[in-house]
Amino acid sequence: MAALGKSLPVWRSLAPRISRDLFTCRQCLRNQGYAAKSVRQFSAMPSHQPSKTRSSLFTDKNRQFFTSSMKRTAAAPSFTSAVHEGATEAKSSSFPKISNKSVAYWLLGSAASVFGIVIFGGLTRLTESGLSITEWKPVTGSLPPMNAEDWESEFAKYRASPEFKLLNPHMTLSEFKSIYYMEWIHRLWGRFIGMSFVLPAVYFVARKKVSGPMAWRLGGIAGLIGFQGFIGWWMVKSGLKDDLFAPGSHPRVSQYRLTAHLGAAFTCYVAMLWNGLAILRSHRLMKDPVSGLKQLDALRDPRLAIFRRSVAAVAALVFITVMSGGLVAGLDAGLIYNEFPYMGNGLTPPKNELWDPRYSRHEDRSDLWWRNMLENPSLVQLDHRILATTTFTSIMALMAYTLKSPTMKRILPAPARKGVHGVMGFACLQVTLGICTLLYLVPIHLASAHQAGSLFLLTWVMVLGSRVWHPSRTAKLLQMAAKARGQQVSSAAASGIKRV
Repeated sequence: MAALGKSLPVWRSLAPRISRDLFTCRQCLRNQGYAAKSVRQFSAMPSHQPSKTRSSLFTDKNRQFFTSSMKRTAAAPSFTSAVHEGATEAKSSSFPKISNKSVAYWLLGSAASVFGIVIFGGLTRLTESGLSITEWKPVTGSLPPMNAEDWESEFAKYRASPEFKLLNPHMTLSEFKSIYYMEWIHRLWGRFIGMSFVLPAVYFVARKKVSGPMAWRLGGIAGLIGFQGFIGWWMVKSGLKDDLFAPGSHPRVSQYRLTAHLGAAFTCYVAMLWNGLAILRSHRLMKDPVSGLKQLDALRDPRLAIFRRSVAAVAALVFITVMSGGLVAGLDAGLIYNEFPYMGNGLTPPKNELWDPRYSRHEDRSDLWWRNMLENPSLVQLDHRILATTTFTSIMALMAYTLKSPTMKRILPAPARKGVHGVMGFACLQVTLGICTLLYLVPIHLASAHQAGSLFLLTWVMVLGSRVWHPSRTAKLLQMAAKARGQQVSSAAASGIKRV
């Protein structure tokens, strides 16, 4: 009792601190940083022999509790901030696995704009308006002549061109304005396509709305659009100099440059169309990863390989036939042999007309065969007929294979079968337009419709290809999504069993 009496003042002085430590909640202690101070105070508290066991036990427990609390408190903010910083960094530095749907709609809209400018470019050529603007001014040329003086200046430049001297020497200013506006609209449309593609592409890439591979593809398409503008002026320039075509002949642009210009436009169109369809298809499959994975697994059937290769071959044939049509247009080869299927007295012109030595420029005649194929209007038209007939026959064979093969009836998806019917329909329409264009001596409306028909046919072949192609990258994403969904279902089932 004497010892207890002597230690009573000490306990009385520590009582407020002990009550704070024992009856204050843990969260308050962590927030106030009071734990470390309490541990030090309990460590330094004087002890007497009679109460040694009790006080040491009490101190050890509190020390252990407060020390562990301090460690958890110190570690919690750093862990939370690390997670937050990691998520922010991942969000800002990585591209999504699948491009946004808005990118697909924008690509398809851009493809439609390219479709339109190709048709309008054909009308510009058919109305012989392409050589009305004799200069290439990518920026200042965006505005037409604004007053009479400017119109007179532009007309004077055109009067110095071979086309005016040899073809239109009696053209008036009002007639010149009509062909000028045709070419000006064509060039302005090209500028619009460039701006409406490049600016949104930069936005989509900067905002991480496209996948990594798609960002590179958009860069390639943008470069092709810029190169297409250069090819267009390179083509027009070939019709402004006398030394680029035979003296005394009808002034026209080089058929090689015209075909290159047309081929670049078709390539740009196909790239936009294919990538837009691919994005939409990926989103459609990702809505239900399990079902989408089953659809792609069905397309991996080896028996569909020959069908996919056939579709690719048809697409290549259509593209090559279109390019041969560019040579026909550049040489005005459609204005000769306006009958079908005959060309004169037979199915082909005479041999000496097809292999005319006048087209050769070498003494040894080593260039006789390829110059006639690319520069002789008679042989160029025959080549176009052969390619068109081959393409049409290949499409009919693909249709027969789809309808008659028991294997194709069983494993070919329904959308692909509908796609084959669409390709066949557009092929029949295109052949009809081509024959009518020949028989009626290439009227503007039929010739323009024939060019549009080639784009429609190629479009539907690409749609068919997108329905049977197996995108390996999308398949991997579907496998990951299906696996993640399966794990979620399993964990949900396990938690439900535990609750029961």
